[in-house]
Amino acid sequence: MSSSQSLLFFIKASFISLLVGNAYALEQLRIELTKVPMYFDLEATLEAVNQSTVSAQTTGAVKAIHYDVNDEMPAGTLIITIDDTQQQAQLQQATANLEQAKAQNEDAQVLLKRNKRLYEQKTVSQGEYDSANARAKSAAATVKAAEAMLKQAKEQLAYTQVKAPYGGIVTARHVELGELVNPGQALMTGMALEPLRAVADLPQDVAAKYQNAEQVRILVNDRVIAPEQVILFPYADTRHHSVRLRATLPKQEADAPLYPGLWSKVRIQTGERETILVPNAAILQRSELSSVYVIKDGQPRLRQVRTGMHFNDQVEILSGLQTGDIIISDALAQLAQLAKGV
Repeated sequence: MSSSQSLLFFIKASFISLLVGNAYALEQLRIELTKVPMYFDLEATLEAVNQSTVSAQTTGAVKAIHYDVNDEMPAGTLIITIDDTQQQAQLQQATANLEQAKAQNEDAQVLLKRNKRLYEQKTVSQGEYDSANARAKSAAATVKAAEAMLKQAKEQLAYTQVKAPYGGIVTARHVELGELVNPGQALMTGMALEPLRAVADLPQDVAAKYQNAEQVRILVNDRVIAPEQVILFPYADTRHHSVRLRATLPKQEADAPLYPGLWSKVRIQTGERETILVPNAAILQRSELSSVYVIKDGQPRLRQVRTGMHFNDQVEILSGLQTGDIIISDALAQLAQLAKGV
């Protein structure tokens, strides 16, 4: 045998020896009680944080409707145009009234200055000076009133251009083209597709255990979402004696969008309890039976257990194990060794 063949034989023999030497070196775990969180799940509904009905703020006939039901609209876009003939006339009148008030105020201020100089020279009476002063103050007040009327006229003109307060989708239209509308009349209803919030009604005993937003998670379509903000109402419903909770979702992922109206769950951590947890790999599943390998008298023995909730990569054992027991952490690896007779 050559030296290279001897070296190769030595490496193979060492590797086989290492495998045989580690055949029984499977990780063993001693069972101890572990604290796990206790949860309470509630049915919830996703709703849009921004949803409202836009109403008319001026009088006029509907001149144009730029969006309809199910149309998407960006924030600030023009959605309805109201005829502005009356508002334009009011604006022109207000502008003219302001110019007139300014001219009268200028004349009154000039007269006041002149009478003040003459009063100091003792050529006009106290009464004439007081009268000029009063007219000057009245003229200045008239200018301010005219400026306010002009501002109001401009606002009324702006109200004829109804714009979306936020980006979203139209859910209802309440007017038709050519219809006369008045202040307060509903024009269009819409909602923003985000942000969203989950809304649930908590029983009194669960609401009493709420302390902060860290206790709350939102479950939607097998997704667990940590809310950005949680609001628990400071009062209970008088009919059902429940307390409403609102949990705002973070910004949605583009590849997994959520929509208002979807069913969801609100999960609230209400406390902690002690239980037995083992790794998922320690469970040997055969049909509906769950078992683990327990070290008994130095040998692995298969023992049936009843499992409960899952916590990440661990599973709860409801019965079949007790504190102090020693188990094999990898049941399939142990089964493979037993099958080889190792």
